[in-house]
Amino acid sequence: ELSLKTMLSVLSSFALSAEGYLPGVLPSCPQHAAAAADRCHLRMGAPTIVAKKAAIVDEIKETLEGTSLMFCARSEGLTVNEINEVRQKMPEGTTIRCVKNTLVKRAVEDFPQFQGGDSLLTYSNYWVFAPETEIRQSVEVWDDFIKSVKKEDNAILGGMFEGELLDPKGIEAVTKLPTKQELMGQMAGALKALPTKLARSIHEAGATRLARAVKEAQGQKLARAVDAMKEKL
Repeated sequence: ELSLKTMLSVLSSFALSAEGYLPGVLPSCPQHAAAAADRCHLRMGAPTIVAKKAAIVDEIKETLEGTSLMFCARSEGLTVNEINEVRQKMPEGTTIRCVKNTLVKRAVEDFPQFQGGDSLLTYSNYWVFAPETEIRQSVEVWDDFIKSVKKEDNAILGGMFEGELLDPKGIEAVTKLPTKQELMGQMAGALKALPTKLARSIHEAGATRLARAVKEAQGQKLARAVDAMKEKL
């Protein structure tokens, strides 16, 4: 005699068969009926999973809009408390996420400056997304964190910057580059000093010409004086 659960599963199979979800074959035993019900739940849950993944991809894309450097490190071996600690130390505009590699790859499809890093899309990684003004600080925070917890296996593996795949040394080199704000400050300082240098050059050039003119005038006077003496003699 079939149990109530089995009878409900059979009825569910009939309904799903009519809608095209499952083949129109009655389960021949309670085990088959239960398996059919499980498949039903999986199929009904699939749209929800797809929607969640799409939402994560959209979130990553939004983060990438303000990102200049993205770098990664292995997530294995780091505890929740440890990663929360490093999150708190990161500058305000920097984001840390543990995201599936397939979703990261989908997210960067619209961002050429972050493409080409497929070799980093292995295992489980924490990804750090840093804006230009926080590149130096975010890398330093992660490096200091790894030293404090003594987990070298979770050191920075590499990252993407301006379409270039970087190794740890490349990441370090990027931190030494001046930001746009720093470059603008340097240019402003140079432009501010330009009038002073120009005035000094003009002044020096004028003084040189004046000295030459005085010397020439003195020479001419001396020559005229000599000529006058010759005439008197």
